Amino acid sequence: MTLASTRTCAPKQLVRRARHWAAFSFVLAPLLIASLLVAPAAHAAILLFADGFESGNLSAWTSVQTGADGTATAQSVTVKTGTYAARLAATTTSGSFAYARESLANAQTDVTASGDFQVQSIGKNGGSVPILSLFGAPGTKLASVNRQNKSGNILVSYGGTRTTTAASLPLNTWAQLQVHLVATGAATGTVDVVVNGATVYHSTTATLPGTGFSSVQIGNETAAQAFAIVADNISVGWGSPPTNTSPPTISGNAVKGYTLTAGPGTWSGTAPITYTNQWRRCDGGGANCADVAGATGSTYVLGPADVGATMRVTVTATNAVGTSSAVSAATAVVAASASPPTNTALPTISGTPTQGSTLTASPGTWSGTAPITYGYQWQRCDSGGANCNAVSGATSSAYTLGAADVNTTMRVVVTATNFAGSGVATSNPTAVVQSGSTQSGLVALWHMDETSGSVMHDSVAGHDGTAFSVALGQPGFLGTAFGFNGTSSYVSVPSASDLNAGSLDITITIHLKTTRAPSTPDWDLIRKGYADASGGLFKMEYQPSGQATCGFKGTVDHDSLTAGPALNDGTWHTVQCVKTSSSIKVIVDGQTFSKSATIGSIVNTESVLIGAHGAGSELFNGSLDEASIQIG
Repeated sequence: MTLASTRTCAPKQLVRRARHWAAFSFVLAPLLIASLLVAPAAHAAILLFADGFESGNLSAWTSVQTGADGTATAQSVTVKTGTYAARLAATTTSGSFAYARESLANAQTDVTASGDFQVQSIGKNGGSVPILSLFGAPGTKLASVNRQNKSGNILVSYGGTRTTTAASLPLNTWAQLQVHLVATGAATGTVDVVVNGATVYHSTTATLPGTGFSSVQIGNETAAQAFAIVADNISVGWGSPPTNTSPPTISGNAVKGYTLTAGPGTWSGTAPITYTNQWRRCDGGGANCADVAGATGSTYVLGPADVGATMRVTVTATNAVGTSSAVSAATAVVAASASPPTNTALPTISGTPTQGSTLTASPGTWSGTAPITYGYQWQRCDSGGANCNAVSGATSSAYTLGAADVNTTMRVVVTATNFAGSGVATSNPTAVVQSGSTQSGLVALWHMDETSGSVMHDSVAGHDGTAFSVALGQPGFLGTAFGFNGTSSYVSVPSASDLNAGSLDITITIHLKTTRAPSTPDWDLIRKGYADASGGLFKMEYQPSGQATCGFKGTVDHDSLTAGPALNDGTWHTVQCVKTSSSIKVIVDGQTFSKSATIGSIVNTESVLIGAHGAGSELFNGSLDEASIQIG
């Protein structure tokens, strides 16, 4: 090997770099430029130290130490850029180690260290090669980036956390590594590791001492761990530039003569951060923007030139490290004058007027100066749509019909408001609200009439469920239905004591429509409990034959019955599963099939699942509607 410097540091030998930049300016200036050019852009920082080893030695480092047959030299055989690079190596010989460490002028709580590295040889499989490490004031290692010997993957370690990343570093291959650390003294610190320009590790919950980082190291201070690495273009900097995490905002009314106010948005980066504004005038679609001359304050008064345009604001954030800009969303089109909301199309009501069903109001169509907000008040009227009175507390866009609404009609009053005033419009009344199920002992009834959200409402006792990947508002057996895709759709209803039959009779009802039949084993339509769990179960399943199965497990026995016609004909079918004290039944479209069985008591703590055996198994493909549980 041809070496630019044949000096090998003896154990504990300390090589001090000069502390006066002027003495090295003619050497370091080009090195600083080269380091900045090769440093990843993910976390730009103010440079504290740089060494491309073009001096032909390691004299720029505060401390270069070796032990036994360990070596730390500058050489010219393997380099990334320029003529020289550092090579550090050690063997398994007792006391063998090699490292170069640079002490920072002041401890830093926000530091970025980077360089080009090549791992040339490694030790045993269970170990790793330290590449770049950062230490605290007492010389305690706080964070390091290693290459695992066995896998070749990058290992990130700090504060008791050790994470193997998906990034690999083949032997004898150059890689650019960068680590950015922000220490807060709490579990709010930041660790970013970038390999060849790509972030391979990111955490914003790292616990790193608030005293910060005092030195950076290449190589390994631990003895008898075999390794050899080459390092080039090392740079260390502090701070991070401003980065926008939530865009700037504009508040105020988009009307000539009114004042808009800019908010800076949310930014990360080394504090303190200062902000400047530039207001921009855009076309009616928020594009083709141009700066408004002199409009650099936090507020802007809209003038004649702004009428018909939209406005944006560009916020420029600056700290000691750098500068970054972000742009707000566009305002509404600036109006010449303000006008209150005026209704141009009446509000409407969707949904089935049946007890337990949910009605949903649409505000209708309104003109007036944007933005316009809407308030709702549901009214209960007589069967002819007259003599209407407000329903107390019914002020959302959705309303669930109760017993008091049966044989009445419903309408909704919408109040539209903007800063210029308000307007009121009233929908036409619904049809007369019909009674819900007349079943005695009904403990849950899910109409599946929801057209938005992820909640399946129970109209009887509040057993609301959560819908996962379910298509809402499908044509239903009564009103609307839920669509299940056979791969991820199901509904889960939390367990409740009144959903358990105990020793009483139980009837489970559901309406289904499908053109498909499952492969082995089956699809679940509704169930509560599992065969291998305590407390028993009831279930309704749909077989590959297209038939329905009813199954029950209690304290006495476990039995099931598959019966009835095939149901995969694309029409609505009503299926019921019944358990009595002496039999189980399958009822399909009113036709009853039964067998003798003594099941016993069913009481479990499982959820009620509709359309699946579990979150990822035996998932139904088709439409389901009007599911219910009746006990007694």
